[in-house]
Amino acid sequence: MQLDRISYQRVFPIGNFATERIGLEASLDKDENPEEALNKLKVIVDTLHAETLTQLDLCRGSKVVDVVEPKDALSNFIEAITTCTTIKALESFKKLVEMQNVPELYEAYSETLKRLQNEIHNKTV
Repeated sequence: MQLDRISYQRVFPIGNFATERIGLEASLDKDENPEEALNKLKVIVDTLHAETLTQLDLCRGSKVVDVVEPKDALSNFIEAITTCTTIKALESFKKLVEMQNVPELYEAYSETLKRLQNEIHNKTV
């Protein structure tokens, strides 16, 4: 038997039930080792598939998503208090702070009140 042609093909999954089939066929030189030639075809097929994956990644784009743990109610109230920009808005939390008797809420309220009072004082000076 005279072996003068070789071929290699492989099917790759590329996502969402889609596949890519890449195949190559080559002529063998007279003294060429068929196994070495087949390995060369495998390398070429794998390289072509890697290029396809790179192109698919570019088409799909990449999206970075920050995973944020849900805040508890106390953290939400503290954030709402500390982001107040007027004393009037801050005063809407006064009864909540007094009723809850939670040191963290009181501290956030007091610090925000001081900050807003300083801002008003600095504007008038």
